[in-house]
Amino acid sequence: MSDYRIQEHPILPAPSEAVVPFTWKGTAYRARKGDTITSALFANGVRIFGHHHKDGAPQGIFCANGQCAQCSVVANGLSVKSCMVRVTEGMTVEPLDGKAKLVDAAGDLRFHDVETVETECLVLGGGPAGLAAAIELGKAGVNVVLVDDKAALGGKLVLQTHKFFGSIEACHAGTRGLDIGKMLEAEVRSHPNVRVWTETTAVAVFSDRKVGVLRDGHYVLVRPQVLLVATGAREKSLVFKGNTLPGVYGAGAFQTLVNRDLVRPSERLFVVGGGNVGLIGSYHALQAGIQVVGLCEALDECGGYKVHKDKLVRMGVPIYTRHTVVSANGTEEVESVTIAQLDPAWKVIPGTEKTFKCDTLLVAVGLDPVDEFLKKAKEFGLPVVAAGDAEEIAEASAAIFTGKIRGTEIARRLGRDVGEVPAEWLRTAEVLKARPGAVITEEIPADETGVLIPSTSVPPLPGVTPATTCVP
Repeated sequence: MSDYRIQEHPILPAPSEAVVPFTWKGTAYRARKGDTITSALFANGVRIFGHHHKDGAPQGIFCANGQCAQCSVVANGLSVKSCMVRVTEGMTVEPLDGKAKLVDAAGDLRFHDVETVETECLVLGGGPAGLAAAIELGKAGVNVVLVDDKAALGGKLVLQTHKFFGSIEACHAGTRGLDIGKMLEAEVRSHPNVRVWTETTAVAVFSDRKVGVLRDGHYVLVRPQVLLVATGAREKSLVFKGNTLPGVYGAGAFQTLVNRDLVRPSERLFVVGGGNVGLIGSYHALQAGIQVVGLCEALDECGGYKVHKDKLVRMGVPIYTRHTVVSANGTEEVESVTIAQLDPAWKVIPGTEKTFKCDTLLVAVGLDPVDEFLKKAKEFGLPVVAAGDAEEIAEASAAIFTGKIRGTEIARRLGRDVGEVPAEWLRTAEVLKARPGAVITEEIPADETGVLIPSTSVPPLPGVTPATTCVP
């Protein structure tokens, strides 16, 4: 294929035409308006972004979320994370490979005064938790600055094409995640006391209780009365032979390319990890017309919701429990993946290896909270709370509700008359954060003659002596 964009999708609209010219290693390509460098390169069939400076090993992407630097390239002479920088007209992009420089020698290197912005509450993260908190703060009249490093708000909601579970009141159940993100963003922006700074990166929390951010190429210090950390989570990885080959990356990176950028980064896909991220990522691949050749999970059973696993099984995806990945195989890119069965001591059982031809291996083995800002704020005595995955890894529905609770708590802390957080909210939050429960097998009674209902539960029928009534 010469064009790796998704042209048809059961839920998402077709992408707009690619009209922004740029070059990669001197070759002319076109990007779609708003494309990151990563998505533009993948759309043009480029998956090798450079080579490691020590051993020359090829490198591609891993997280596509700004949490690692594996996708770094040189854009217009500066080293950047390709997943975080959008393509501009005429941009020159090259592999890192020793070409990077940090500043333009002809630029202005003099020290300048740094702007300091005062606010009652600084919210780090415009995902489900940060948006929900900002809504409650906005309604309470609290002055808020909300910072997010992406061009669009919503966090992982932007990537979720499936409909949410739970209740409509608590977390917009029955609505697709990407639509929930738009709803929350619209409500946040409706509050004039909430300032939204997108494409703004939080850099550090300092001992003088200020937070440094990089916005529009300028360094700004923010001094909040309260800091809310809603920075989400980063994906874990695994150690195995070939784990840095281009084509090995996190499930979140895959969802970013497919569901946000409408790029088809794979033809044949294997997934390691049977939690909700791995199961849902697999289903998103099928929606985009990508073949999922298999999924393996180290535990005895997949940890995600059974409904997600059942969808994959119905669509013919083989699932291997008590298996792990042994190696990703290939020279410059992934060409196949080998898995093997695990014994009770979590060791590979020799002779159980299975190899699958594929071009991509998704790693979906869990998340770690992005909580560095939370820890530093506590160390320096800056009043701080966390919400969403930065507080506890759970589903996006739980992040929305915990954000709502934290926003209310902060508003009360800042003297707003919002009342105590209702006990029912706290109970709902715990339910939404709960892990999937035991699966109860459906059993059909052998005798289908009906059940007996005590006569006191139904009014007596005319001509029938009150005793018991049989319901067929």
